[in-house]
Amino acid sequence: MAHEVFICYASHDKAVADAVCDALESSHIKCWIAPRDVLPGTEWAEAIVDALDESRVLVLVFSSSSNTSPQVRREVGRAA
Repeated sequence: MAHEVFICYASHDKAVADAVCDALESSHIKCWIAPRDVLPGTEWAEAIVDALDESRVLVLVFSSSSNTSPQVRREVGRAA
């Protein structure tokens, strides 16, 4: 497994998501976060699904933006 944690967030919360990722990775916990880990030429939705399937944990950056984001809801639903 290339990563342990999938970081789920609304685009409005990118700075917070990046800080969460940095904190986890400074503790040697490998994270998957978009767009950093979406490989060039890979379909975005496919990359998300694959990353969710390969993750042990989903960390949700919860905010009013993520609470109303259809994409965040899909990611959380897929993880469940």
